[in-house]
Amino acid sequence: MAMENVKRTSDSINSLMAEWKERQEKFEREEAERIAKEQAEWDALPEEEKQRILAEREQEILEQERKRAEEKKEKQILEWKKRGIPPRYLEATWDNWIADTPEKNEAKEKFKKAWNKNLFIVGGNGTGKTHLAMCLAKDGATYCPMPELFRSVRENMDNEQKIIDEYGECKLLILDEAGRQKGSDFERNLLFEIIDKRWNNMLPTTIIGNIDKQEFVNLYGSAIVDRLRPETIVLNWRSKR
Repeated sequence: MAMENVKRTSDSINSLMAEWKERQEKFEREEAERIAKEQAEWDALPEEEKQRILAEREQEILEQERKRAEEKKEKQILEWKKRGIPPRYLEATWDNWIADTPEKNEAKEKFKKAWNKNLFIVGGNGTGKTHLAMCLAKDGATYCPMPELFRSVRENMDNEQKIIDEYGECKLLILDEAGRQKGSDFERNLLFEIIDKRWNNMLPTTIIGNIDKQEFVNLYGSAIVDRLRPETIVLNWRSKR
């Protein structure tokens, strides 16, 4: 009885395999016939018609590539905006920042080290601070002007902890426009909470402004600078504007 079951199972398997092979061979024949027919139809076309069709196909491919490139760029711009990059700096790159002196080139290279250390950037208007900050943001940093940071919390105090967590946990935080505030208790406390969270998370922070470190301490207190112990980079050349 057991042998009969084994034989029936074996016959069934062999039958299925033969059926599959037959279907596969039929498919291959039909595919070969289809290709041969299409080739014959193509060969029968006048040369002028062939060139027209080829040109249309090439144009379709170019159009598809153009659309894919546009979609990729739009997606990239949306991601950059989420990191705080405004439209004015969408074209900013490391390469198009004009480092026409050894001092400027040295400053650019120091900016690139922001992923591994805390930086305090000092420079007047038009010295290229924000351009370099945008390059870091495009590489993955989160950029935020300090007035915008304080305003976003003031306008919705219920989101204060969410904002502290967001800026306290991003890979690299760039805080711009330091010194354009009054240094109120609210601003001092909020900024310290963010910096303290980043310090505990061992995450780098870059602060940018047109005030020196002592003026920053006068506004926001020494605790923040004590946490950061940043390297100072001074951009002391004339404005490019």
